[in-house]
Amino acid sequence: MLFEIQNLSLENFFNFIDTRINPLLVFKGATISLAILSLIYLGKLWYSYRFFKKRGIKNPDYEFFYGNFRELSKDKNYSEKLKKWTDIYGKTYGYFEGHLPILVTSDLDIIQEVFIKQSSNFSARKKGPLRRKDDDPNLDLFQSTKNRWKRMRMIMNPTFSSAKLRELGPILVNCTDRLIDVLNQDGQMSEINIAQYFKRFTMDSIWNCAFGVDINMQYEKENDYFNKCEEVFRLSANMILPQYLGIYLYEFRGILMPCITLIMRILSKIGNHKTLLPLFWLRMKIGELVKKRLNDEKLKKKDFIQLLLDAKSEFDNDNFNYSDLKKFLTPKEVETNLVLFMLAGYETTSTALSYSSHVLATYSEEQSRLYEEICQAFEADLSLINSDSVQKLQYLDWFVKEVLRYYPIGNSVVARRCTKKTTVKGIDFTEDMTIAVDALSIHFDDELWGPVDPKVFYPQRHEVKRNPLAFMAFGNGPRNCIGMKFALIELKIALIKLIINFEILPSVNGEKEIEFEEGVVRYPKNGVKVLLKKRNN
Repeated sequence: MLFEIQNLSLENFFNFIDTRINPLLVFKGATISLAILSLIYLGKLWYSYRFFKKRGIKNPDYEFFYGNFRELSKDKNYSEKLKKWTDIYGKTYGYFEGHLPILVTSDLDIIQEVFIKQSSNFSARKKGPLRRKDDDPNLDLFQSTKNRWKRMRMIMNPTFSSAKLRELGPILVNCTDRLIDVLNQDGQMSEINIAQYFKRFTMDSIWNCAFGVDINMQYEKENDYFNKCEEVFRLSANMILPQYLGIYLYEFRGILMPCITLIMRILSKIGNHKTLLPLFWLRMKIGELVKKRLNDEKLKKKDFIQLLLDAKSEFDNDNFNYSDLKKFLTPKEVETNLVLFMLAGYETTSTALSYSSHVLATYSEEQSRLYEEICQAFEADLSLINSDSVQKLQYLDWFVKEVLRYYPIGNSVVARRCTKKTTVKGIDFTEDMTIAVDALSIHFDDELWGPVDPKVFYPQRHEVKRNPLAFMAFGNGPRNCIGMKFALIELKIALIKLIINFEILPSVNGEKEIEFEEGVVRYPKNGVKVLLKKRNN
């Protein structure tokens, strides 16, 4: 037959196909093959659901194919659901995202092993629904693993040193003064949703401190960068089809993201930027900023973007060993980490400020005590406010920590992925197995946070030394939040300026209890409504 085909002219080839190949047989063969592959995949799903049973670990009832994800995401309140399951199944149990098993724990002994003692065996984060492969050139610090993460962390650490934060102090104070000015204009004894003001403030701080660029974020109500960042976090709580596919068919995550990236590149080339997903739009704009910095020596400054640019090494392509880079970043790594820094520092800190305002409005005695401490510390000379002086206010420090304990924010990202097969407290971990932390249960544990009831807002509890793993606001271990010091200083400067200028009062129409919604972060669903009364200082 092969001899016959070789001697056929092209003109007669298709006639040969028609006479020798029966289309009905081809259809039947394809149908049978598809059916067999489907049965194999269904068998894999069935086997996946035996994961916890084989290990003797409890888990809530699940739906075939969906696992527990529909229940978990129904009310957009991940943290509350984990806490509820902890109350039922104990400190360590499992659930299924689709058919992907996720171990959950609030046991500090297990957390100690995973986050500290065996951190080298858990040197990766939990994979998101559209997570790239571990060797993808577009990974940032948060997503990277093993030696690649170590290299990036080493390069970025100097940005958050005490000396560098001291340089950024005046910029943060200036951005806070803008916040106070805007609030003076809009918030004099009128009800405002202060969460929106805090979001613009934190974005303004990041652009000025990290990128050395003033884009008038707080005064300009319509700003593309602000709107795109908002869209990123909205998508984390209101998922789109590719994200659902990444959850329910997690084996194909490595295919989904390259396909989406290709589509976004094509759209960016034809100039249809409005149709870009917000993350890709931000990446494109950051790329333009990087090129501008590189082409103009006059724009060179001592900021985060310059630190990464100074560490950038040029390569013709991405086919190289990342471990050989040592103290360098690829051009793609520079861009992805700039986007990461902008997003990571924007929503988390503004949400913490929103929760703080709710507490100040609800507990007037807390506000009075903080006001007294601030007045004594600065004696009416607000020029003394800087990155060093704000850290000396003891009660303010307790207050901020209690806000972050009472209202933990980034709970869904406090998780680790096993990168080397190991055993922890009798539990066998396979490579790529994920362990998530139930931060809410830990933060409200009577044994860890008593004797005062953890359900009571009580800053003085932080006067007592606690197990450091009992406080998960910034994660723990080597992969804790790199921007923790920056965030705390930004929080404290903003709160000092806010309290010294205004008395924060509860809104008549505001919620007495916050209603939460959760995506990447846990935030007030309807913001925080307050009344501001100008102080007569």
